[in-house]
Amino acid sequence: MKLTVMIRRVGVALAVSGMVLLAVTSCRKQASVTADEPTVLAPELRANSIAGLPGLIYQSQAKSPIRWQPWVQETFERAKAAKRMVFLVIAMPQQSAYHKVLSDMSGDAALVAQINDNYVPVLVDADASRELGLLAADLALEIKVPVQLPMFVWLTPDANPVAWIPVSGGTTNSARELFDKSHALLMRSWTGDPDYVRKNSEADNKSRRIRIGIRRNEDQASKQPALDVVKAIRQLTSFYDPVSRSFDQAGGQFPSGTLELLASAAITESLPKEERARSLSMLKELLKDLLPSPMFDPLDGGLFSVRRSGNWAFPVFDREAGGQARAIAALLRAYQATGDPLVLERALGVLAYVEKSFSAHGGGFAIGDSPGERSTCWLWTIEEIRKILPADDVAWWTAATGMRGLGNLPYEADPTREFFRGNTLGWTKPMSEIASGLGLTPEAFKPRFEAARKILLKARDERLGAVTRDETEHAATTLRMVSVYALAYGATANPLLRDKAVALLGHVRKTFSDGPQLWAYATKAPPSVAAGRAFLYGLALQATLDVADITGEEKHLAWADDLASTAAERFTASNFLKECPDNAKIIDLPVTDLTMLFDESSAGLISMAECRLAARGRPLVESLSRITVPLPMVALEQPVMHTDLIQATLVRHYAPLVLCGKLLTPAMEAALTRLPLRLVKRRVATAADGVADGVVKIIRADQSSLEAATPESLQDALLPSPANR
Repeated sequence: MKLTVMIRRVGVALAVSGMVLLAVTSCRKQASVTADEPTVLAPELRANSIAGLPGLIYQSQAKSPIRWQPWVQETFERAKAAKRMVFLVIAMPQQSAYHKVLSDMSGDAALVAQINDNYVPVLVDADASRELGLLAADLALEIKVPVQLPMFVWLTPDANPVAWIPVSGGTTNSARELFDKSHALLMRSWTGDPDYVRKNSEADNKSRRIRIGIRRNEDQASKQPALDVVKAIRQLTSFYDPVSRSFDQAGGQFPSGTLELLASAAITESLPKEERARSLSMLKELLKDLLPSPMFDPLDGGLFSVRRSGNWAFPVFDREAGGQARAIAALLRAYQATGDPLVLERALGVLAYVEKSFSAHGGGFAIGDSPGERSTCWLWTIEEIRKILPADDVAWWTAATGMRGLGNLPYEADPTREFFRGNTLGWTKPMSEIASGLGLTPEAFKPRFEAARKILLKARDERLGAVTRDETEHAATTLRMVSVYALAYGATANPLLRDKAVALLGHVRKTFSDGPQLWAYATKAPPSVAAGRAFLYGLALQATLDVADITGEEKHLAWADDLASTAAERFTASNFLKECPDNAKIIDLPVTDLTMLFDESSAGLISMAECRLAARGRPLVESLSRITVPLPMVALEQPVMHTDLIQATLVRHYAPLVLCGKLLTPAMEAALTRLPLRLVKRRVATAADGVADGVVKIIRADQSSLEAATPESLQDALLPSPANR
């Protein structure tokens, strides 16, 4: 049924330029202006040409029989000479469905022949060429389906979309069936009158450009952001019901953005007291749902960042480093707000897992390659536990992880009972409670737990089989880990974590930058394939400012200034934030990133950077600042999708400003480096500020001020214990 609906919906996309075209060509055939030009099939189109491109998507398909071409302008010029449409597949390495879709396509000889003989096939990594992932969301909106990758898009040689359809990696033969239905219609149109298809698609894309531009303008900015950001936070807290444990608009993602915003609101003393209390209450309730859930793997400490249904009982068993890093940052912020040691334990457990699983030999971090989930390899029956664990450990392990004889998956997570008797593993009871039930202290019980954990982890690894380790250093993931180390240092005061943040930022500068310009991967590629997009510059600004804050060293700010200047040059348009720099753009559409579709938005990251830089007296170029500062009114209705912009607005209007006097003691300097990252604006005091030597002046949002001369008074003023809030 789903497949039929999707095939029908592709007609909506085709109706814009295909169905009308068929009506015309059925009556007459226009004279083709290119009919007399010879057809030239360039040598490059006779072979797969993506082997040298960096990243998982391209590496996985380098030996595919499909003659994949790179996302470069030369490919479209060759398509024009060959008089062929471009068949584009947009995929994202963080969404492992691409493995099955591309594997099924490569293994179907008839499909391979149809693609190679009729099109110029192009494969694109939408993580690196981020504007394509955002465009896929816009195209999905046009045909009224949820955004889903991979997506098939047929383009004219002028890079104008003709038709498109998302592909499900889980439906049998869906890729082949969807391709065949679209291919037959499109080939009749193209062979009947290619010039008409080109002209019609060009006109359609011009209309799309206007629609996208209008839609961006309709996201009107708040005229009273200081008041509206409070409304947005209030709206967010209204979505959670602690009785039913339901969270409206949460979607399937681990709620990293929500956790971070709630914790930030709870910490921000200038917010109305009732909003802070409401935010802290929801934060604690969400943590009660999440911390014992199977989203945290008790065997290896990692986290699953997507769930299957409306509760957290059944994760999607895929993991990539970016989602892990986002969750660590959110949990560390939640720890600052709650003081709950279990939150810190989970955060540091995930951090240890990321270091073990995603660190690359080159010194940075990789995304991580998951071949697609195999649920039966991750689920357990009690009978299996009895066979694997020593008899004395079976009872406490099954009780501690919430296992049941008939399985612990709720009906809504497994309505067909496909996984009957299957159990996910979550740490549903604290270790101290389990130890007490066995008459042991937590210290005495820990070795026993570790022994059982290792036995089951080994058994699961044997089920899963060998997994190819991703060793491709990835700029965005590495930058995220810089910030994770910085946040972890603030939460723990462990200087090793600070040193890791500093060293990793230095590695980023050597590996992914060419002067102030950034690249998505360590291996260079054409700009359209791997040049840094606005999102990457936002992550780099965030990481650099984080390191400056935890070290107190001004030298890191010089690179932040360079990044900000380059971002202004590359991503500023008259009325919107461009995601793609001009030297990398192929499709002429005003693609911008204002909503958290895949993770944070470019606008949210750069807005927060603008706030922090402005506080230091180093503001962004006015043209860039003007388009990144506004809080869109839609954020009040959809706060879950805009938590990054809301948080940036929260900091801009409610965070305290710390003015650092001269001749501070080493203890005061150390205390300054542990203030809540991004939630405290700071700069060095000038003579006009009147700050005495050895003293820190704190200016609150209401412009009242106080001075702190000791680390204790500074801590109490800016991050008091949860009990004292």
